[in-house]
Amino acid sequence: MSNIIFKNKLILFALGLIGVLFVSPLQAQDLEPRFLSSVPLKTNFAGTAYGYSSGDILLNAQEIENLNAKLNSVIGFYGRSFKLFNKPAKIDVVSTYSFGNLNALVYKVDTTVYKNGLHDPSLRLSMILIGEEALNLQEFKVREKKKFKLGAALKIKAPLGQYDDTKLINMGANRWGFQVKVAGSYLVSKKIVLELHVDSWFFTENTSFNNGNTLSQKPLLSSQLHMAYIFNPKLWISASIGQVAYGETSINNIGQDNYQKNSKYGITTSYRLNKFGSLKFVVTNGIYTAGGTDFTTYLFAYSFIWFDKNKNKNNG
Repeated sequence: MSNIIFKNKLILFALGLIGVLFVSPLQAQDLEPRFLSSVPLKTNFAGTAYGYSSGDILLNAQEIENLNAKLNSVIGFYGRSFKLFNKPAKIDVVSTYSFGNLNALVYKVDTTVYKNGLHDPSLRLSMILIGEEALNLQEFKVREKKKFKLGAALKIKAPLGQYDDTKLINMGANRWGFQVKVAGSYLVSKKIVLELHVDSWFFTENTSFNNGNTLSQKPLLSSQLHMAYIFNPKLWISASIGQVAYGETSINNIGQDNYQKNSKYGITTSYRLNKFGSLKFVVTNGIYTAGGTDFTTYLFAYSFIWFDKNKNKNNG
């Protein structure tokens, strides 16, 4: 009997990390080139995207082998630019619905779990602190572009996604997540932009993990480097690389020794179809994974922008 209890605890502890990672395989490392791109005040943007992720999840648990996931995601987003403390700022909201399978050998038994539902939605506030002014559309068109920009962002994930405390794996995390980001960009030439991001995720506890257990996670740290080449005003492409570290989980205050150690690369292509619409294609893949997710992800997105009718009347 004691051996069975011990095995069940091992599975519970190992699946604690699975639950965290399956919630959002890209949460810690959304490679996001041209994060500091500028837009005029009172610009609205909305769109939708489809993403497909597949790959392995590496755990420090011999009881669970060959763990892999295949996840489809449909994403909707809306954002708006405005002035904050006399600086250009943007706010955006993202909601994701996902469905897919997670497969593993649990004590040599082939096990498949199908999941679908809404992820926790996110709200982000971002600002350009240095290198750009808050301008209306007409002023924006004739502005002088600065070589260096510095910006920051705060993202919040609210625990509103699908969650059932009787299940080990859910789309929602049943906890709050807070990401703090600092980013800088440098215009090397008229065609080439370099951008560096440093950020960290902080999490509250999930006190209803698997029938009343408490799941906690230490901060996740990550960095990203992007190099974008701007062919013309309609087309640009970027090569990106990112690194994630730390983020150990604990269950009932028992550390799981499952620090995430992984790095990724990505290629992003963006093409503006017309004055208001644009397409974006993203592919990311792992370079090195010692712990955590090793996913290949494909993302195809369409976005549409429009301006307030009174955009020329004032700057606010």
